Parts: sequence; C-alpha cells; structure tokens
Amino acid sequence: MSNEVYVFVVCGSSEHIDTLQLSLKALRSFSKKDILVLTDKTRNDIEILHDAIIDVQTPKEYNHHQASIYLKTGIHQFLPKGNLYCYLDTDIIALDHSCDEIFKEYISPIRFAPDHCKIKAFSAYAINCGCIDKCSEDREAYFKSVEKHDKNSELTGTVARTAQKKVEDWYGELQKSILTKGFYTFRYYMSFPKFWLDKDIYFDKKRKLWSTKDGEIVKYEIDIKSIAKEANLKYTLWFNEWRNKKGENIFKTDCNHLTESIHNTFQVDVKEKNWQHWNGGVFLFDDASHKFLSEWHKKSVQIFNNPNWKTRDQGTLIATVWEFALQDHPTLSKEWNFIADFHNNQLVVSKETDEMSDDLFKSTYRPKFVHVFHEWGNEKWAVWNWIKSKIV
Repeated sequence: MSNEVYVFVVCGSSEHIDTLQLSLKALRSFSKKDILVLTDKTRNDIEILHDAIIDVQTPKEYNHHQASIYLKTGIHQFLPKGNLYCYLDTDIIALDHSCDEIFKEYISPIRFAPDHCKIKAFSAYAINCGCIDKCSEDREAYFKSVEKHDKNSELTGTVARTAQKKVEDWYGELQKSILTKGFYTFRYYMSFPKFWLDKDIYFDKKRKLWSTKDGEIVKYEIDIKSIAKEANLKYTLWFNEWRNKKGENIFKTDCNHLTESIHNTFQVDVKEKNWQHWNGGVFLFDDASHKFLSEWHKKSVQIFNNPNWKTRDQGTLIATVWEFALQDHPTLSKEWNFIADFHNNQLVVSKETDEMSDDLFKSTYRPKFVHVFHEWGNEKWAVWNWIKSKIV
C-alpha cells in the first residue's frame, strides 16, 4: 500500500518562504501525513524550517519564478515512486482536521480542482495580448475607492447573510429579463422613502442601505457617486457596468487569445471556448500520472522563452488536459481548494458555522483547504483574519 504524502514547492524570496512557513504550520496542526518540501536551496533568501526537504538544482538560466514552475510541473521526477501525493501551492492553508481525507478523492490519472473563473476570463492572464492591461489603472482606482467606502464587512449574523443572499438573488434576476428590470425600475422610482423588496426587506433610499422590517441593517449599498468621482468612472445602472471615460467596461477582459495560442504553439484544439479550466493550486497524483505530468512540464518549460506567453503554468495545464482528452475528467469539490478572491464582493464567511461562500451563500462549503492567492496577510480583510484565527 502506498504512503500518502503532501508536497510543497518553493524557491527564491523570503516572502514566498514565509508564506510556506505559515501554510506548513497550519497543515502540521491538522494533518497526520508526511509533508515534503521540494526546493533549490541555492536560490533561497532564508532557510526553510522543515525537516523533510528535497533539494534539487534547477537550471541556472531560469529566474526564481521559472525555477518554481520547473520543479512543480516536473515534480514526479524528483519524488520517491510508489506514493500517492497531494501537491499544495504555498498559499494553500489547511483549516480542518479532516484535511487528510483529500487522498480518498484521487481519480487516476490525476485530479485537480476547478479554477474560480473560466478560460475566457483567464485568457489575458496567461497571454501577453494586452487585454488585461487595457483598463488596469481604472480597476485599481475602483477597488481602492470601494475598499474605502464598503461597510458590508461590518455586518455579520444569520439575518444579515440571509437578507444579503435575497438581495443578490434579486439583482441577478434583474439582469436576466428586460421586462423584470423595467418593472422594478418603475417601482423603485415610484417608491419613497422606502423600496420594499418583499414584506420583510426594504431599501432605505435616503440612507442607501437595506434593512429588515425590524430595523436591522443587512446590507449597505456602495456609494456609487463617491466611487465614480474618486475613480473617474461612470456606473450604468441599466447594464450594471462600470465604464471609464472612453466608454469601456473596465471589467470586460475576456478574450480567446489563450485558446488561439494553445493551437498555434502546441497544435492542441480547445474545442470548448469557455471551458471551466483547472486550478493548479491543489492536485493529487501517483505513478499513473507521470505521462500527464511529463507533457505539462515539457509545455511549461517550452513557453519560458516565448514572448507571447506569460510565465505561468495554467495555460499549459489547459493544453495538456485537452491533449489527453481529460476535459470532462471529474474535478475536486471546492472544499479541497476554496479560492478566496479578495475582489469577489460575494465572498463571505460564517463564523458561527465555519462555512465559506463565494456567491453570498447560494452555495456553502466548510473548506478543508483555502487558497489565498492574493492579499495574503491583509489584516484589513475580514476573511484573512478569520482564516488566520483557524490556525492553531
């Protein structure tokens, strides 16, 4: 019977190693399994405080980021054979004593979790097409202003969560039908000072907030006018879009350049143009995974010197999945790689039940692992503070 082993990969700056140290602390407190760290010690700014390290000399011509991808995608070459492994990015934090149950989730030849977006939305993050840069300054200005004006993180409790979900569901329904949107727009403008969504929840038009009939505040509307003025943007209520002075939707960065580049570079056709691609933060593998991993590694190294590609491993992962016809292969539940996206305003946590949701509790999870892929250590972020409180 094979051993079940976790493995991290890191090399380079102290920032990444510090991130690893916190993730190691969390995993050691919850897991009973062995944990390996794969690294190139000659690249590291500080020592890795762990007792099971595999030191691999990476090609000197690679920068630290490339070296990390070299180790990650080529991971099968450097580990003992005969084991079942769970790879974890350094920004994956274990939250639960049942985390070791992940090894039961393995389905040959390899198993990943889904990403938080689809391939069109990810495309510009993998390819140097410029689509992601077009409105980047506008988005930065928007998020900076929202962080200043959004008070919803102050609201907790079951009543607030339930009401927020109801309001967000209503917003979603508005976008599906012009007739529904028109009906509620008329009702809204004819209602003063309160717009009643139903018999239990109303919007206070003077105070710009949602409240229960008993007066409990459950959701603040963001101050659109202040954000628009500060960020030099315009909000179109009818289309629910933020636009810059050129009239461009600042959040519309979707494109097909990644699927085109996969075809041109690897002669692999991604036939589903908005496929739900996999996230590379967590994956399970064993000896049966070697052919897949070898191709992923080969492709990832190949693009290092290709100016059309950014130095990432997810675009090459997509290409490998389609090459092996694994596009319908089952993915892990979000509980094994719950992606905490700082910019997702529907990301919420229930401290009472230890549940997380990325859609305002339309769906809920009790994550065994949470993926904090940006804003690591941001103590102004309520979600980070909750995650940190779970680490023994």
